[in-house]
Amino acid sequence: MFLFIIVVLSQYYAVTGSICRCLSNDSTSWQLLNDSINGCLVLPRPSAASCTLDQFNMEACAIAYTNWINSKWRSEQLGAVQYYNFIKTTGHDILGRSTAPGSFLLRLHYMKNMPLIPQYSSCGSANVTNEVRLGAGDTGGFLQGGGHSLLPLWKGLDVDQVLEYGVVTADGQRKIVSPCQNSDLFYALSGGAGGTHDVVLSVVLRTFSSPYIISILLSIEASNETRYVTLIRDFVPFLPKLADDGCAGYISMGDHKISMKYIWPNGELNIGNATFSEFQNNNTDLVFSAKTTAFIPSFYEAYKLALTPSDPNRYNMLLGSRLIPDTVVRYRPDDQAKLFLQMKHISTKATSLLISHVVYGQDWADNTSMETQKLIAADITSRIQILDTLSNNALFDSDLNEADPNEPNWKQRYFGSQAMYDRLKSIKQVVDPQGLFICKHWVGSDDWTSDLNCPILSISIKLSLTWSFILMEFFILKTSV
Repeated sequence: MFLFIIVVLSQYYAVTGSICRCLSNDSTSWQLLNDSINGCLVLPRPSAASCTLDQFNMEACAIAYTNWINSKWRSEQLGAVQYYNFIKTTGHDILGRSTAPGSFLLRLHYMKNMPLIPQYSSCGSANVTNEVRLGAGDTGGFLQGGGHSLLPLWKGLDVDQVLEYGVVTADGQRKIVSPCQNSDLFYALSGGAGGTHDVVLSVVLRTFSSPYIISILLSIEASNETRYVTLIRDFVPFLPKLADDGCAGYISMGDHKISMKYIWPNGELNIGNATFSEFQNNNTDLVFSAKTTAFIPSFYEAYKLALTPSDPNRYNMLLGSRLIPDTVVRYRPDDQAKLFLQMKHISTKATSLLISHVVYGQDWADNTSMETQKLIAADITSRIQILDTLSNNALFDSDLNEADPNEPNWKQRYFGSQAMYDRLKSIKQVVDPQGLFICKHWVGSDDWTSDLNCPILSISIKLSLTWSFILMEFFILKTSV
């Protein structure tokens, strides 16, 4: 009987290829592990731990209080968060992918070397000049999630500029990943979700001379709800014109107001002024404030001026998003405007292959009850689905890094289609067959239980094991008779 049980258990491991993860809250076990790796484990502490009664330190507490909303300071604190509800290694993760009980985070914060490569050649191509190799601290979810930014109308998405990745795979091997070396993995890393295939230590990127920027800041306010409705209906058809001119930016809508931050790389100041002056002259009953159209000599200076003041930190926040195709915004503006009004407070972004990336979010105070937080999360999921009525029964995608973590159709929304997800998963099964790298609602997570600790058996495996245990039970009964 003992030998038969061993055979059955061996069959279990053979057909699943995985076992449950080994989790422990025993401090002795953690210390033994830490000793075995030369003391490299660090236990994160809350960024205000020095202000608590049992760990009080007046000097450290004063520093934390002074820098509480300073995003740079937060990025340097091991246990700090950008959005309060989600921890990070270097940046932040709105979907909560960097938090899980009993898990490890790789501290990549100080791997930020950035050497220039004067001449780079790969895959038999001619030398490319002035590329840069970014260290691991700068190559996380933003880049591997596609690199959606304000500059795609100028040069494309950030991930379009990747020439090579330097990685460590789950079996501890260092590899070069490019279009001609480990090409499947290159495909997966280039927008197919970071953190689930391997550890990226470096990225080689194309560089470009910075454009000058025409910066456009504008706030438009209606006097009442009726006028706000017509403002939204008039403004949405204005978005394709901005995109056609080469402008990209952020727009927020709510409380009878539209606020804009737009940039135009290598644009023309007089055209920018004329474009917005025409809209203002056609709507003289609206209040136009904070109207600024300016020439700025570089993108970095424009970023500091327009975006640094709104660096994301100090919030408990959840978001949901949809990528609305160009054809919908151009040819169904009235339908889109109607849905914007239903959603109330939203943010939209203009990028290259689409004009409208719509984001809806809510924040909450630290003392908000868990019950209320669950209601907020459900409301976000419900409101963002309002936009799906524009899709004619198709599924609009979501930006990987600004998606709803409770999205019911996450495979299609996050990765474009079931076929694309299946391809990414097949690549993961080759490079990480044991599921070492795992996140909720990420490539391969559907093979694991909701806590991501144990593999889920397929129906065929369950049937195979069921018959094995039936035979074992028969064997036990037979031998006991």
